[in-house]
Amino acid sequence: SLKVTKEFIRPDSGKPASVALGLFDGIHIGHTKVLQQALKNRELAPCVFTYTISSFVPQIKKNYLALMPDEQKCAILERMGFEQVVMPDFSSFKDMEPEEFVEKMLIQGMGAKELSCGYDFTFGKGGAGTTETLCRVAERHGVKVNVVEPVTLDGEPVSSTRIRKAVEAGDIPTANRLLGRPFGFSLEVIHGNHIGTGLGTPTINQAIPEGFVLPRFGVYASWCRVGGQFFYGVTNVGVKPTVGSDKVLAETWMPEFSGDLYGKRVRVFLLEFLRPEQKFHSLDELKAAIRENGE
Repeated sequence: SLKVTKEFIRPDSGKPASVALGLFDGIHIGHTKVLQQALKNRELAPCVFTYTISSFVPQIKKNYLALMPDEQKCAILERMGFEQVVMPDFSSFKDMEPEEFVEKMLIQGMGAKELSCGYDFTFGKGGAGTTETLCRVAERHGVKVNVVEPVTLDGEPVSSTRIRKAVEAGDIPTANRLLGRPFGFSLEVIHGNHIGTGLGTPTINQAIPEGFVLPRFGVYASWCRVGGQFFYGVTNVGVKPTVGSDKVLAETWMPEFSGDLYGKRVRVFLLEFLRPEQKFHSLDELKAAIRENGE
């Protein structure tokens, strides 16, 4: 199982480390290439150095919106086969000189023998460390560095920024191609105001957390994973115009599912934008529309 720690420590297996470096927000197809590089050498323990998104945002990018919460990132890294993720708060190392960071944290701390990063990776005080710095310091210590070139799609480099723009525009198929998997969220099911239940169409409500990218408001075709099973769904993302709500909610109707999911985490994958959110003038109108979306 994956060990997640805030400390720059050596892997439990006692092997030297092969470390992938980066924020890896969203783990898109470009990130995957860096991560796969770090998994190649079987003699080394595969590790990831990253940092918590919540600690990075206030320091660097005020309006940064994450593509996935840290838990989801770690779940994907575990499935990929990583042994350890070092995920400290950004503030604990951001003021270190680039050379000191490589020597003290990665080579001495984590026992790195190999480092993998993207072509645009920067680190250290004021982001002064570049891939050139990394290669220079690593070479002195006999540590191998793999710098992965940009992955392009439709002639443009794949980036988290491009994915965010696609999600915000409701262009989910493009976001999914850039990610290499369906965009979605795994969130706890909360109590809505039970209007759906009264309509004979129970829905699940999930509040989209602050600091998380917001899909264009409207109605989407979706897939939902409950336990190990998949159900198709219709998901409305918005501030519930008919019933009034202050939080951004994803409200999903699964016509083939029945059962109580309150308090459980359900994974909802968005597939395609169907239509903008609309306000219904009566519950009967809302009922008819929910049924029609499920047809």
